[in-house]
Formats: sequence, C-alpha cells, structure tokens
Amino acid sequence: MIDNDPDGDKLIYELSKLSEVAYQRRRKDAARHLSVRLEILDKLIRQARAQAEEDATALPHWNAEPWDSEVNGVRLLDGIEKVFRHYIIMPKGAGEALALWTLHAWTADAGEISPFLVLVSPTKRCGKTSVLIVLLYLTPRSELASNISSSALFRYIEGVRPTLLIDEADSFVKDNEEMRGVLNSGHTKAAAYVIRNVEVNGEHKPQRFSTWAPKAIATIRALADTLEDRAVVITLQRKSKMAKVERLRRRDSDEFAILRRRAARWAADNFDKLTDPDPAIPDALNDRAADNWRPLLAIADLAGGAWTRRARDAACLLSGEGHDSTSVNVELLADIRKAFGDLDVIRSADLVEKLVSDPERPWTEWRHGRPLTQKQLGGLLRPFCVASETVSAPGFKDAKGYRRAHFEEAWAAYCPGQNTSPSPEGTSEASKRRSADEMGATSDFSSVAGSGGDTSKNGKLAYSHAGSDASTLRRPENGGKVSLATFSPDGDPWHIPPALDRRPAAPQTNGRAPALGPVGDTLDDFK
Repeated sequence: MIDNDPDGDKLIYELSKLSEVAYQRRRKDAARHLSVRLEILDKLIRQARAQAEEDATALPHWNAEPWDSEVNGVRLLDGIEKVFRHYIIMPKGAGEALALWTLHAWTADAGEISPFLVLVSPTKRCGKTSVLIVLLYLTPRSELASNISSSALFRYIEGVRPTLLIDEADSFVKDNEEMRGVLNSGHTKAAAYVIRNVEVNGEHKPQRFSTWAPKAIATIRALADTLEDRAVVITLQRKSKMAKVERLRRRDSDEFAILRRRAARWAADNFDKLTDPDPAIPDALNDRAADNWRPLLAIADLAGGAWTRRARDAACLLSGEGHDSTSVNVELLADIRKAFGDLDVIRSADLVEKLVSDPERPWTEWRHGRPLTQKQLGGLLRPFCVASETVSAPGFKDAKGYRRAHFEEAWAAYCPGQNTSPSPEGTSEASKRRSADEMGATSDFSSVAGSGGDTSKNGKLAYSHAGSDASTLRRPENGGKVSLATFSPDGDPWHIPPALDRRPAAPQTNGRAPALGPVGDTLDDFK
C-alpha cells in the first residue's frame, strides 16, 4: 500500500483492523509517521478494509494462481472438454461449447459481447446442475445460486464481478420481466448497466450498477426468447440406463484446481489478443448467433489445431440458421405454413382448427390449458403485419380468414426452406433428432428443414400435416402436391458436419465410460 515500505503496509493493515474510535485516536500520529495527508490515510484504510472484507467472503476455489509456464490452448480445451464428458452425458457440440465458454469466462472483459450459456432440459434430472457444478470449479470467481432477485443480481455483479451460475431459473426468471431486462442488459458491455436510486447521506440519488459478467443459466423448458436469443443453448436429456458416467463429487478437486490455474495463465497470456476479435463466422449463423459465437470462435482460433474446425461445427449444430424458429411466434408461422398446404385462402376458424389438432404442438393448451383462439392467433400474427380479412372461396363466402400472399414475406424471412405441403396421408409426423446422450440408439435428422436440426430445444419438433377440407381453396398449378423437403448430405447447409464425429467412441466395456484417471495422466504436458 505504501510503495516499497513493508513497515508502512504493516501499519496500514494494523490500523484497518481497529474499530473506528480506536482508529480516530491514532489517525494523526499514523499520518505523520507515514508522511501522508490525513485524507490519503483514510483512503488507504478504506481500501484495506474493503480488501479484508472481500477476502473474508471469497470462496476457496476463487484462488487460482496462474500456471508457472506457458499453457498450450489445444491441450487445455481438450482437458476441459474431457472433464465435462467424464461426468455428464451431453449432445454433440456441447463439449466444445462448454470448453470454449469456460475460457470465455476467464477472458470476458477483453471483448464486447458475453453470450449467456443456457442449459435446457425437458424435465428434472438431466444433468443441468452437474454442468453448473463443473463450471463452478473451472471458471473465475464463480458463484452458484438457485435463486436471486433482480436487485441482488446487479448489486452482486457490481460488488464481486463473478462468473454467475443460475440454477432453477424456470422457477423465477421466465415470468419476471425486470429480471429478464437486467439479464439481457449484460449481454453487451456498452449496455451492461442499470440505474437505481440509492440513498446517500439521507438523499436519494441515481447510481449506475454494472451487469457485465459471464452468466450460465439452467432451466427446465425454455426461457424467454430474448434471453435465448443472446445465448449459446445446450439441451440436455436424461441419460438412459445403459449410459454410464462417473459420479460427480460435488466439491473442489486437484483436477479442477489444475485446470483453473492453466486457464488463468492462458487467459493472461492471450487477453490482449481477444480485445477486438474478428474470427471467420460460418454462413449458417444469423447476426445474433454470430455475435454470441464470435468470442468463442476467437478463443478456438487462438488455440488452433482441430479446435478451429470443431468450434465452427459446434456453432452450426447448436446455433445454426433456423434455430430461431423455436421462438413461439416463428413456430406459429411454420405451423401456419403447413396448415395452408396448397391453399391460397383459409378461414380463421379452419386455420385454428388445424393448429390445435396436433396434441404435440403448444396451440392445443395455449393459455391455462385451453386451445388457441382466433383472437389470440390475431395477436400473435400482429408483429408480422399479418391480419385477418374477409375472404371467399369455394365452399364459403365472406368469412374472416387469411390469404397465403400475406404470409409469403414473413415465411421467407423466418422460415426459409420449410415444407409447404401436407404429408400424403394428412397425418401428424414427428420430427426425428439425434439422441442427446450419444450412447444409446441415434437417428440422423430426417425432418423438414423448418423443424429439424434443432437440438437447442425440446418438444417442439412435431408439426401437423393435417389435410385441407372443401372449405378452402387449393392451388391447381402443381396438382395440390408439393414435394417434402428433407435434409440431404449433398450441399444442404443444415447437414451436420462430419467433424463432430471424429472423436473416438466411448468404450462399451461393462457399459462404463473410461475413467479420467489421476490428474497427471490426463492434464500434464499442457505446456
């Protein structure tokens, strides 16, 4: 505290431990002894007390002395990914995303965007908390909370600057607009502030609080669209009885401590190189997804090796174009497109009937267990500038309905490449997707382009292909049939890159994954 004066530092430390009364008695003599002004001494004492308070509240795993030699980025990312896969069954691309996001937590202050890491599952016991616990011991100044208020959120970030890990978000985030606003603000550094009135000397004055911190959020089912739009989303599924991983002992360990130290050293050595990242972005990522992945891809490029390709494969798989179709409004557009089939005009009543006919779609129990109504449909379509009007067609006259032409622009923007015809049998056909645990039976995507390839959400992959009835107008030019667009390995931008399958399959002996072994067996030679 006093430059090159160990005795001065010792005196400051002793004074900071005194009560305020005792300090005031020694204050003038101490200032003369140190040859500093009284206001400077008071400032040094405040700093010493604040540091002591911070040290007292610091969690043990926050202490991460950087590794004493240069760290190889490829080996570090490999080691982090291996730890996640050792304890948790994950979908393809998740291991890469988690490893890259872990290093992003160490380097977030270098960049301008900090994507949320959102862990979603359809139900409990799918591994979300286990992922957060591993992150707890691998990221800097990490704090795991199962509930937090919006005011505590920004005050804690302002005071501690943590890596904030939020569990059970489905219980308090989704319907809390203030909380969502505070979280959303922390996505971009320039906007990562909220302003609140704070009492100062009896007066209320506005004060700015930072919301800038790496954040991982675990939830059952989806969060608000605005949150997931700012996130790298990983969907976890409950592991099958045949899938075995090592039991995660929910405490710190040598393997975690070594990875923390190596991450701290790598971050220190590469921090300046991440201040203005401009990595090559896959065409499959939309603008917001590109923002989310830019800091992660920059980390992969700095590490080099196979990670430059693996990171981009993971980005395309987890966040590729079309994943925004899980937004409820865009889901509705996609289902309306299928309901139209070959029709140019459809009555509102007939459209709603088609939408609610598929029990696997959200429209069946849209509000309080009741199906979607025509009025609610109109409200959902209003943001797309689509409204009902009086329409006529063979079989009905002057009824409220919708014209296909009014949807074309919205479909082109939000549902590119989706199937536009009913299935030949006119029945509901659920989409197929890969098994999330990668260890049981798997199936490649075979759904229509608008509903397939989305491993970032659950329960939203089945679409109604109900046939049309006589009260609607068919388009005659193609005989009432449109070919079903399916995924193809040849040139389809949604095709899953083979690079994600390059890792060796887990040994099946006794149905168990390989043990990680002692720390030295897997984490040495990072230099």
